[in-house]
Amino acid sequence: MRGPVDLGEHPAQAVLDGAIGLALATGVPLRLRGPLQGADLAVALAAVKLGGDIEAARDLLSRTGDVEFPLPHPRAGVHVLDLPDAGAVARVLWTLSWPLALLGRPSVLHLRGPNHAEGAPTFHDLRLGWAPFAAQFGLKIGLSLTQAGFGSEEGEIVASLDPAPALTPLRSVHRGLLRQVNVIAAVGGGRNDAALEAAEQVVRAIRRQGVIAEAERVPLPLPASSVGRCRWAITATAEFEHSLVTFSTLGQAPALAETAQGDRLAERLARFLQRRGALDALMAERLLLPSVLCAAGLGARAGAPPSCHYTTSEVTAPLLELATIARQAVPVRAVVDGAEGEEGVIVVAPQA
Repeated sequence: MRGPVDLGEHPAQAVLDGAIGLALATGVPLRLRGPLQGADLAVALAAVKLGGDIEAARDLLSRTGDVEFPLPHPRAGVHVLDLPDAGAVARVLWTLSWPLALLGRPSVLHLRGPNHAEGAPTFHDLRLGWAPFAAQFGLKIGLSLTQAGFGSEEGEIVASLDPAPALTPLRSVHRGLLRQVNVIAAVGGGRNDAALEAAEQVVRAIRRQGVIAEAERVPLPLPASSVGRCRWAITATAEFEHSLVTFSTLGQAPALAETAQGDRLAERLARFLQRRGALDALMAERLLLPSVLCAAGLGARAGAPPSCHYTTSEVTAPLLELATIARQAVPVRAVVDGAEGEEGVIVVAPQA
């Protein structure tokens, strides 16, 4: 077994999550600086709950200073995970799905906690934007939203994982022509005028750029405590010939500037279209973990491990750092070709 992977103090979300996923899949221990707090702690404890002693882990991670954090071998099955911190639901789904996929048996994750928070992916980001890429790795994921949780409200997403016997390689170098943009206004409770106006503003802004766009409304299941209070999320999904990307925004009625929110969402899409990468920066970070596990040949694989190859609209510092950690933890070549802040090419291949 290789020595501990040192994460230092306050690693970026994608770095911590990717390292936890690698540790679960390979048994390599992590060295980090405690105490962990908030969503970082929630992700770490959720990983332990797949097969270890969560109270002992909580005590270990509450200590100040450097701690060595071993992770258990995960078990397939039904796992109920309480994630009270904003952003933790998506991070746990991104992180735990891949070690569980390597087991080759179905699993179900009940992810309980806020699932619509500012700066975090919405349910539709996960279902429309991330799940299709997971399927390219051979992991079929069924996502259902049993309860939408905004801000600090508790919600629940249920993820059914149906993995292939071994991960299949991702190759997404050229995104191809843009086919269309779908704008979803997911609305629950109260009046929905603000949400629909924001969605229509996104459509109008995108059409001014010469892109076909359509809007639709879907319901959101809200907790009883939110009855009469409007909650909404808008997700724009751009479908290309060989790739896709999603961007979202949240609102609560009465909205102060739904038009401005619609314009900002359209601007984010326009910035992505100005570049050539097949994946946006966030997706490039999150798909590095399964790419590494695939190229390492982990799971029930026959024959030589394959290589993964994709491009991104922006190289980020966490992407570069996680590639370095991957090379330390498993025998792969994880190469990011591109300067930070610029377009880049990612190649993950078995070590020669």
